[in-house]
Amino acid sequence: MMRVAGGDEEAFAELVRATKRRVCGLVYRFTGSAREADDLAQEAYLRVWLARGRYRPEARFSTWLFTIVARLCLNERDKMRRREDAAAPSPAAVSPSVAPPAPPDALEQREQAVAVRAAVLELAEGPRMAITLRYFGGLSDLETAEAMGLSLPAVQALLFRGRQKLLARLGQAAPSGA
Repeated sequence: MMRVAGGDEEAFAELVRATKRRVCGLVYRFTGSAREADDLAQEAYLRVWLARGRYRPEARFSTWLFTIVARLCLNERDKMRRREDAAAPSPAAVSPSVAPPAPPDALEQREQAVAVRAAVLELAEGPRMAITLRYFGGLSDLETAEAMGLSLPAVQALLFRGRQKLLARLGQAAPSGA
């Protein structure tokens, strides 16, 4: 990222190639829309490029990038709420990607993944973002807190509530002491 901060366009292209799949995946898991994932990922990288001179390596680059992505997702959600014709994606609208027929175990795993994806989309905004950054983005609790601009205890509470709601929606008993 330091090369990018200095204006190195090739380094920026490498950075985009290295992180685009994770960024698009996070946006998709938050919004449920592949089109929005591409659009918001492009917007995130535009913001990275424009803010490259302000980047400071105090935190990991991924934390800084996911902070930008999280804010874009939340802003997009606010815009969608303001539109009269916008509605949250329904679980029925979430479908697995087209793939060849799979063995029973793989088919079961794919069905579980679809159910989890739909359940995550039904979470409230805060827990959904925390779960998405922590478990799908691979950030630590502390990095998730930094990306969301919240305290560590606040993020841990969001993660706890999000996990409880996911377990309830997926029809599993919540483990005691979790």
